[in-house]
Amino acid sequence: MSESPPWVNLAGLAVGGPLYGIYFSLHVASTVLVLRRSEGPRAVPLYRSVIFVLGWLLFMSVTANWAVTVWHNVAGFIVFKSGTAAPEFFNDSSQITSLVQNIFVAISIVLGDTMIIYRLWIVWFRNKYVVILPTLSLIGLFITTVLSVQTASHVNNLAEIVGLTPTLVFTLFTNVYSTAFIAYKLWTIIKESSSVGGNQLLNFLSISVESAALYSAWGIFYIVTHQINSDVQIVALMPVPAVAGIANALIQTWSGLGKAIQTRLGSSSRTISATEVRFRTATDTEAGSRTDAVELKPTTSSNGF
Repeated sequence: MSESPPWVNLAGLAVGGPLYGIYFSLHVASTVLVLRRSEGPRAVPLYRSVIFVLGWLLFMSVTANWAVTVWHNVAGFIVFKSGTAAPEFFNDSSQITSLVQNIFVAISIVLGDTMIIYRLWIVWFRNKYVVILPTLSLIGLFITTVLSVQTASHVNNLAEIVGLTPTLVFTLFTNVYSTAFIAYKLWTIIKESSSVGGNQLLNFLSISVESAALYSAWGIFYIVTHQINSDVQIVALMPVPAVAGIANALIQTWSGLGKAIQTRLGSSSRTISATEVRFRTATDTEAGSRTDAVELKPTTSSNGF
């Protein structure tokens, strides 16, 4: 593939548009749910919620990427030389819109991986050992994304960007590893939970796995098209930020619904729900006991999941 035909950019726009629309809707829905739950005198400020802040940073990055993508197509098909030289424009990597596009793609991928590593850390009681490998993978991802952006500004063929494949491999490893360990931890809780709480947590587990499967499948789709040097790799690459956003927003939206579900079900002496999971970490004594709470979503007493 010496030069990419202009139609692949339109195809990427056609595929990315609906995906961004889905992500936008999910993000708005999850934000509304979080805002409703954050009301009250005991509510913790949302800026203290790591996931809420990262979620908004991801949303801004994905939205900026989508805006630049739209303008990139407008510039290529309409503005540049009155639309008579679209192939020249789209195959010119020095165009500022192409560079900015690549930067926001890189930022979105790094933010998405950071969020899932944070979730893994929270679910495993802030166990630093379980996040060593995904953290190293995140560092590798950061290095390869920087390399990819730098290389992309000097070549006109995606096949020559040596950092693209390692970038997707790193992010796939992070998501598969983190999701597997989150699933294992939650499954051990489900086996000990009540029938109602266990069902709710099982739903959360299903959403987490399905979200990771969506993102992983899209990443594999891109890697395959990139390795065979197909024109379709551009169609696969352009919506990656939106897919990363959807994968995270699905979890956020379902978690936001957890509080409403818990309210309908009522409280009990030992509630294990999609909103909050508590583990006994010390032996009960006459003076009381110590309980560490792993929050799956921001509540009035947590910094969020």
